[in-house]
Amino acid sequence: MKEIFEMVSTVLLSLGGGGVIVMGMSSWLGKVWANRILEDEKKKHQKEIEDYKSQLTEKINHLNVINEKALHISKVQYDTEFNIYKEIWGKLFTCIINTNNLYPSGMVSVPTDEKELEEYNDKKYKLYMEAYKEFSITIDTYAPFYKEEFYNKFLEVRNLCVEKGNIFHTYVYDVPYNQTFALVRDSKITGEERKRVYIEIPAELKVLQDSLRKEIREYLLSLEVK
Repeated sequence: MKEIFEMVSTVLLSLGGGGVIVMGMSSWLGKVWANRILEDEKKKHQKEIEDYKSQLTEKINHLNVINEKALHISKVQYDTEFNIYKEIWGKLFTCIINTNNLYPSGMVSVPTDEKELEEYNDKKYKLYMEAYKEFSITIDTYAPFYKEEFYNKFLEVRNLCVEKGNIFHTYVYDVPYNQTFALVRDSKITGEERKRVYIEIPAELKVLQDSLRKEIREYLLSLEVK
């Protein structure tokens, strides 16, 4: 490198004033080349940046499409399950009310006339059966479309309603009309059964209803699309 520098210097000195011109032109050409190289590098980097921005935009658009689909599915799931639980809850509430009315707590006005009493009990039982059937059909119809743990609790409610309904059917409703019960028409409800229909079953139904109310609300809130 030192030898080359000395050789160039010798040539330039031999040129005298021409060497100054050559030096000036060399400096100018050096700047031109440097600017061209810089411009080429800038264009190259600019293209790389534009390509990267294009790829990034494409990925963002793809993610937005996926996100929109996910939000749509979540909203459909929320709306579907909300409507299912809403319908079931109405049937459950009506079923529990009519079940408890078979053996109501507190003071209730009951007809004293025998025929009127039969009609009164007949009406109560038919209201219970209608509510029970609607509740039962609804929870089974939608069973594949909601949480199994809720379905199991709905079954517990149904079983308690059946138990109370069967006791009423045995001792109150069916006795006057069915000859099969002719020999037990004077049978009285046992103390244990009385405790079940007036105290234990209503309490157990309330616990289940309160638990389901809380758990279903929390579950639906977890599905809600923000």
